[in-house]
Amino acid sequence: MTQFLAIAGAKGGAGATTCAVGLGMAMAAGGARVLIADGDMRYPCAAAVAGCGEERIYTLEEARKGACRVKQAVIEHPTRPNLSFLPCAGCRERAYISIAIKEAGSAFDYVLCDRAARDICRRGIVVCEPYPLSIRLADMCLNELRDGGYSELDVIFNKVNGGLIYDRAIAPPEDVAELLHAGLAGVIPEDLTMPLGGMRRESVRAFKLAAARIAGGGRKVFDPNRGYGGAYGYLKRAMRKKL
Repeated sequence: MTQFLAIAGAKGGAGATTCAVGLGMAMAAGGARVLIADGDMRYPCAAAVAGCGEERIYTLEEARKGACRVKQAVIEHPTRPNLSFLPCAGCRERAYISIAIKEAGSAFDYVLCDRAARDICRRGIVVCEPYPLSIRLADMCLNELRDGGYSELDVIFNKVNGGLIYDRAIAPPEDVAELLHAGLAGVIPEDLTMPLGGMRRESVRAFKLAAARIAGGGRKVFDPNRGYGGAYGYLKRAMRKKL
C-alpha cells in the first residue's frame, strides 16, 4: 500500500525540498518506488535538485485540461531507477492536485508531498534548522498538522553543525525533538556542496539512515558530533568560527 508523507518546512530556506529529494534518492536506492510531488506553484525545483529538471514534457495543468494523462506528467529520473517527480506548477486547483497525486501515487511505495496534497497524508515530517527561530516555527507547523488530523509526526533537523553542538551553542537534535513532542526522523549535517548540486558522503549516509528510520527498519540517526572531538576537532571548530 502506498504511503503518503507530507514534507513540510518550518520556514523558508529550511531545506524541505532538498530533504525530500535526499530521502527520495535514499529510498529509491534501497529498492522502494518513490514519487516526489512538488507543490511549488511558481518554481518547482525538486527535479532540478535531483539533476533531471530538463526532462519535463507535460504539466499537471495540461493533464487537468485533458491534453494528457496524469501519468504522462510524471518525470522519471533518467539515471536513478524507482525515482520519479510530479511538478504541480501551473495547476491552481488544489482538489485536482490531490486527486492527481493520489492517482499517480498508486504505482509507488512512497509519495513524498512537498507542499502539496496535505489532505491525503496522515504522516508528516517537518524539516527544521537547529536554531531558535526555526524551532519555534517548527512547533507551530507541528501543531497545525496535529490540528489537521495527522496521526504521526516526525522532525528532520537539517544543516546541523556538530561543532556548534560540541560547543553547546545549539541543543542536540534528540533533545529538541523531545521538546517538540515529535519523533526524530533524521539528522542531516551542514553541507555547503548541496546548493552546488552535490552531496557529501556524510550527507548521503545521513539520508540513508533517515530513510531507513522512516521506513521502520532503522534505529540510528547520523551523529553530527563525530570528528569534532580531540585536538583535530578543536582546530576544525576554531577554523569554522573564523570563516
